[in-house]
Amino acid sequence: MSVIRKPESQPTEDTSARRKHRRRRTPQWLKRIRRFAQAVPWLSVLIILIAAVIVTGAVVSSVFSYALNRVQTSLGGFQRVVRDVGNAANGDFTLEDFDRLYSSVRDLQGSLGFAKSQTALLRPFRTVRPEIDDTLMLIDAADGLVNAADSMLNGMQPALSVLFGRGDDEVLTARISQGERLVERMRIGRTAFLRASEQLQTVRGWLDELTADSIPVDYLFYLNQLNTYYELLEQSNSVLLSAPELLTAAFGLGEQQDYLILSQNSDELRPSGGYISTYGWLSVRNGRVVEYGYSPTTATSPNPPPEDAVTEVTVPNWWIGYNSPVYAAWDGSWYADYPATAQMAMWFYDTGFNLHAPVDGVIAIDIFGFEAILAALGDVRIPGYVEAVNADNFREMIYTIRAEDGEHKAFLAALYTQIFSDWQDSISNAETNQRMLGVLLQALQEKHIMLYFNDPSLNESVQILGWAGNQAVTPQHDYLMTADANLGNKSNRSIIRQLAANVYIQPDGTAQNSVTVAYDYSRQTAENDPAVDEAFHGPLDYQNLLQVFVPRASVLTGWENFDFDPIVDQTDTYTNFIADIVLEYDSSQQYEFRYTTPLVVEPVGSYRSYSLLIQKQPGTRGDLVNVQVFLPPGATLLDSSPEPTASYTIDQTIIEYDLTLRTDQWITVTYTP
Repeated sequence: MSVIRKPESQPTEDTSARRKHRRRRTPQWLKRIRRFAQAVPWLSVLIILIAAVIVTGAVVSSVFSYALNRVQTSLGGFQRVVRDVGNAANGDFTLEDFDRLYSSVRDLQGSLGFAKSQTALLRPFRTVRPEIDDTLMLIDAADGLVNAADSMLNGMQPALSVLFGRGDDEVLTARISQGERLVERMRIGRTAFLRASEQLQTVRGWLDELTADSIPVDYLFYLNQLNTYYELLEQSNSVLLSAPELLTAAFGLGEQQDYLILSQNSDELRPSGGYISTYGWLSVRNGRVVEYGYSPTTATSPNPPPEDAVTEVTVPNWWIGYNSPVYAAWDGSWYADYPATAQMAMWFYDTGFNLHAPVDGVIAIDIFGFEAILAALGDVRIPGYVEAVNADNFREMIYTIRAEDGEHKAFLAALYTQIFSDWQDSISNAETNQRMLGVLLQALQEKHIMLYFNDPSLNESVQILGWAGNQAVTPQHDYLMTADANLGNKSNRSIIRQLAANVYIQPDGTAQNSVTVAYDYSRQTAENDPAVDEAFHGPLDYQNLLQVFVPRASVLTGWENFDFDPIVDQTDTYTNFIADIVLEYDSSQQYEFRYTTPLVVEPVGSYRSYSLLIQKQPGTRGDLVNVQVFLPPGATLLDSSPEPTASYTIDQTIIEYDLTLRTDQWITVTYTP
C-alpha cells in the first residue's frame, strides 16, 4: 500500500514540546498493541477498522445505504411480480407466473446475500455502536423473511403438481375433483410451512427489538416495510398450515357440505352486490359436486321463514320499506359487508326449512362473474332454447326473454344449472380448466364471487385471501367505501360512477376530508344497454340510496347538492352517511360530503404515517378514483405507496393518486411533521 507523505518541515519549539508531551503520556497498553500490530500486519487493519467504526459513522452509513438500496431494488421487483400474478388476466395465468415469482425470490436472496457480505466485517463490532447492531438486524430480518417465503413456495410444490397439472404447454390445469390428493399433498408440504413458521418467529423477535426511536431515521422506512411483509407472510403461512383441515371441510372429504348460492343481479345494484333474482344450491362430497340446482326468487321460493320470525329482523328506518319485513333478510340487504348479508340469507333459507338446510356456507356470484365463467366455457346450450348462450349475448337474452314473456328467472335457473353441468363435464379438459381457473381467481379478487362459511376458520382464511367481501374498518387508519342501492330499474351497467377524495391532514393527526360522488348516466350508453327499457325494466331515472362509509366517530360538517339532509348513522365500526338521490336519465350529477375524522395518523418515531383504505363495492366493474392528500404545513413527504400520479407543493405538499377500484386499494403516506 502506497503512502502519500506531506512535505517535511522543521517543527517549531512549541510544536516539538507538545509532541514530546503526547509521547510521554502514551498508555502502556497502547504501546503493546502497536508493537504487536507491527509483528501481526492484519491486526493493523483491524485496529484501523475499529477506529473508523468508533470515530465516524460515515463509512458505515455508506456501506449500509448501498446494501439496503440493493435490497430495496429487489423488493420493488418482488412487489411487481406479486401484483402481476394477482392481476393475471383470463388465459394468461400460467405456470410461468409462478416461475417468475420463484425467480424474484431468488434474486432477492442474492441481493440480501450481497448485503450481508458487504457488512460482514462490521458484524464483530455491532456491540460498539447501537446503530450498527440495529441496521444489521434489519438486513437479517429481511433475509429471514425471504427465506420464509422460499420455504412457503417449496412447500406448495407438491400441491401445485395436483392442483395445476403441468402439461406440454405448461399451463395451469385445475383438477377440482382431486380434492383428496390436494389435501394429501398439502400435508406433504407442511414440513416446509413449519420451517417458514420458525423463520418468521425469529424475524418477529428481531423486529420487536427494533424500535422507531432506536434505529437510524434513514432506515425507518425499511423497518415499516419489513413489518408489512412480515404480516403478509405470517397470514399467508397460517392459511397454508391449516389448509389440509380447511380443505377437508370445504371439499366435503369428511362429510357432505351443502352450499347456498346467491345469484346477484348487479344491473340492479345493492350494497353487497345486487338484487338476488335467482338462487341455487350445491352439495360437495369427496371433493366433487354431487348435486346442484337453481330456482327463481319469488314470494314463495325459497320457502320464507314463519311469520313470527320477523321479530328477528331489525330493518333500519332509512332502508327500503317492506310489507313483510322478513323479506329484507333475503333480497334487500342494506349491508355493504357481504358476510352480514350472507348470514341473513342463510338464516332466511334455513329457517324456511329449504332443501339441504341448514347449509354450510353461502356463495355469491354477480353478472360479471357469470359472464367470466361463460367466457371460459364458451357456448352453453340449454334444453328447449334454440340459441346458445355465451358471454357476448348473455344479458341481451335475459332481458329479451323478460320483455317477451316474463320467464327470465326460469331461463336463468336453467342456464345456471347447465353451466354447472358443462363445468363438471369439462373437468378433464386442460385448456378449459386453465381458462376457468383464471376467471375464478380474478372474479374472487374483484368481488364478483364471494364466499362465506359456517366454519370461522374457513372465514378467517378467505378474509386473508381477500375473497370474503368483508368491510375492513379499524381505528388505526382512514377509511372510505361508497355503496349504491338501485331502487327502481336495471340501469347500473350504463351508469359511470367516479369518486374524488380530498384529505387535509391536520397537525394533531386528525383529517378534514371531502368526498365527491359523481354519476354520468348518458343516453348514448343506455340506448345500447338491453337492461335499460322503461316498458319492461323500470323507469329510466335512477333512484338510488347512497351510503358513504368513513371512520367511526367522524363528524359530518357539510354537504352539497342533496334535496334532503343526509342521515348520519354512527356504529361501533364506522360512520355511515346516507342520502336519497334521483339521477335523471341522460344527465350527470355530483354529490359532496365534508367531514372531520378522529385520529388517523400514526406516529412512527420522528415520522408520521397516514393510511387510507378505499374499499370496492361488490357488483361494480371498477370506479375511477382520484385522491389528493394535503400534508400539514411544513411537513415533508418521505415515502408514498402506491407511486403517486403527481406531487407538488403550493404552500403545503400535495400528493395525488388516480386509481381504478377493481379491488380494494391502500394509500400510505410517510412524512416528517
